[in-house]
Amino acid sequence: MQAITARKDLYEAVQTVGRAVSGRSTLPILSHILVTPQGGSNLKLTATDLEMWVECSLTARIQASLGDMEEAGGFTVPSRYFTEILGALPEADVILDRPDGGNKTQLRCGRSDYSLLGLPAEEFPALPDVEPTATITMNGAVLKAMIKQVAFAVSTDETRVILTGVLFIFNGQQIKMVATDTHRLAVRGGIASSGEGQGQAVLPARAMNEISRLAGDEDEVVIALAQGQARFEVNKKNSNGDTVATTTLITRLIEGQFPNYERVIPAGHERKLTLETAEFQKAVKRVAIVARENANRIVLETEGAQLAMSAESGTIGSARDEIEVAREGDDIQIAFNAKYLGDVLAAIETEGVVLELTEPLRPGILRPIGDNAADYLCVLMPMQVI
Repeated sequence: MQAITARKDLYEAVQTVGRAVSGRSTLPILSHILVTPQGGSNLKLTATDLEMWVECSLTARIQASLGDMEEAGGFTVPSRYFTEILGALPEADVILDRPDGGNKTQLRCGRSDYSLLGLPAEEFPALPDVEPTATITMNGAVLKAMIKQVAFAVSTDETRVILTGVLFIFNGQQIKMVATDTHRLAVRGGIASSGEGQGQAVLPARAMNEISRLAGDEDEVVIALAQGQARFEVNKKNSNGDTVATTTLITRLIEGQFPNYERVIPAGHERKLTLETAEFQKAVKRVAIVARENANRIVLETEGAQLAMSAESGTIGSARDEIEVAREGDDIQIAFNAKYLGDVLAAIETEGVVLELTEPLRPGILRPIGDNAADYLCVLMPMQVI
């Protein structure tokens, strides 16, 4: 079998699936990419770490018939070296040649010639067969925005695995994403282009972030949820709205019961601060330079129409900044983690933001100001003011 394709296209495809390649597995085959001919005009690339599978296709000229089962099943190449080689080659056609079958693949491009040793294709794990119980179709831009506004709140503590994922709640076209690390909680609602079924699932944050990278704003993303698994199909569209390429990602779901997040959302508030998002974010960033040396503690204190932010460190000194605020209710002094506060403000895309407060040791709620304000909120747990 011989396949000819553009270096740029092959390199992009290898980089796409390569993010699923295992870097620490004891199974050597998981460090390889499976390359499978499809008819006479496409190559399919697949990679996995057994938690996530990524598969994509690219146009190629297949110049030999697939006469036996070995060729039809494809061949494998070591991901690391395949990627490095393609990244170093000039912009020209790449020829993948397997004149003798077996596990050796010859790669030629211009005057460069490589012979890569792979592993038997039959050792490569089969792509899971996802039988969906629910299907949701979303616009790429909508999905990416939702992921951005919750992913930062996912826990990195592997001892509480359920919190390392994003809770995905769906009911027809109505969807909601929730993430929390117990210090903060992000909730984002949205509407899908179409949807069938209802329920919920906890999706690994890694898979959600990968989908956000794979999907373009104009792409169509079809999400199929099944028992223990989820499949994402990212359909690239041309100017006529026709699908020209599809990338598939399959991930295992995280098992377990997600915490009852609704009980930590304050039912009301006694104070409401309205601020300009960018100005607030910049001020927090300035004060956070000192706050880093004191558990990231930043103190917010209202003084009439001003919001003062301060931080102190025994080894650096202190910082103080002020911005204008529209306040409802009495003055208040409350402390938050500067990093957590900055993460929320970075995720809010509207010009204005509202901070709802009750008492110094009660959680605060941040909401965007705008047409879709009701679709997003973030709860922040306060710190002790010292």
